[in-house]
Amino acid sequence: MSNWRVQTKNKIKELKKQGFYKNWGKKEFDLIIFFIYPNLKIDNEWFKKRINSYKKNAKILKVKPPKVNFFLYPSIEIGKKLGTTPAICFIKMKEIHGHLNQSPGHELTHILLGKINDSKNLPGNGLWQEGLCTYLNGTNTNQKKHALSLDISEETFNIPWESWSNHLPGSLYPLAGSIVQYIVKVYGWNKIILFLKKLRNSAKNQNKISLQIFKKSLEEIQKDWLKWIKKG
Repeated sequence: MSNWRVQTKNKIKELKKQGFYKNWGKKEFDLIIFFIYPNLKIDNEWFKKRINSYKKNAKILKVKPPKVNFFLYPSIEIGKKLGTTPAICFIKMKEIHGHLNQSPGHELTHILLGKINDSKNLPGNGLWQEGLCTYLNGTNTNQKKHALSLDISEETFNIPWESWSNHLPGSLYPLAGSIVQYIVKVYGWNKIILFLKKLRNSAKNQNKISLQIFKKSLEEIQKDWLKWIKKG
C-alpha cells in the first residue's frame, strides 16, 4: 500500500478513536450505509445514483455486492484539512471516504473488483483497476471522446500497458477508461471478467493470460486500440 494511503488510513483510525464520526448523520440502505458530515444536506437523488450504479455494476461484473460503509465529506478540501484524502476506498474494510462531487460509481466499483481479484494482484491505482472504475463510474461519459479531448502526448499513448500495471497517474484515468471501453466493445464482459479472475501478480503474467483469453498479446491489443482511438 502506498504511503499516502497508509497515512490516510492511519488518520481515519485516529479520528475514529477520537469519536470524530459519532455526530455524523446516518442513512442506511440495503447495500450502503452512508455516514454524513454534520449539517450536510443531500438530495435523495444523490443517494439513488450511487445505489443504482453499485447494483448495475455488480450485475455487469457478475459478483455479489457486499455491504459498504460510505463516509461522505462536503469536499476534497475539507477532507484534506482533516488529514484524509477523499475519495479513497479501503477494499478489504469495505469502506469508502468520498465527497459530494465525485462520480457515483468509481469508488464503489473498486469494492466490486475486490470480489473478483485481490488488490495485491490488481493494484489499487493500476491500469485494470482504474480503467474499469473509470469506465463504470456511472456518468455515462464516452471515455474515448474524453481521452481525445485531453492534451495527451503521442509518447504517452504508446507507453506499453504492462508499465501501468502497478501505477497509473490520475491524469490518465480517461485513457485507461478508453482502453476498457475498447476491450468491452471487441471482446465483451465475459472475457474481461475471466481475464481479471486469472490475473495474478499482474506485472509478471498478464501478457500470457491475454494470449489465453483474448488470443492476442497485450501489445497486439494495444496496437488495435491505438488504431481505434486515433480514428476519433
